[in-house]
Amino acid sequence: MPSAPDNEASQALSAQLAMLDHLMARETPDICNNYLRNGPDAVSAPDSEFLAHLDKVGATLFRAFGAAKRSGLPAAEPEDQDWSLLADAFTKSGGTPAEMDAIANANQDFAGLCPAMAKLYGAALSLPGESGRHVKTALLYAIVKN
Repeated sequence: MPSAPDNEASQALSAQLAMLDHLMARETPDICNNYLRNGPDAVSAPDSEFLAHLDKVGATLFRAFGAAKRSGLPAAEPEDQDWSLLADAFTKSGGTPAEMDAIANANQDFAGLCPAMAKLYGAALSLPGESGRHVKTALLYAIVKN
């Protein structure tokens, strides 16, 4: 995943963000937070929109994996300056220190974890260039790993 091109990484992260937006609009904060921890099994009665979002999440991740294999781009982990750019963008989008702490510590008991993650994904999507690509692919890797 670290060698995925920015376009495919952005599409996959955008699909993740759209899923969180859907869950925040339709489900309780607890269900949305459980989705972050347990994936789709957190939603006991998925509606057709949820399933459409789930399909898009899967399809964009597969495209990102395929593009990473074919890209020839160097696999690069984000550096400290990349994470600093993300933190700045997160703060500019209204992110708070408490939200950042909850994200950094994967605090599932933090009631606003879903909105905080949505802000983080939005902030990452706003980052241009190689720094943006590194952050987006690292976030996608963390999503897939969990």
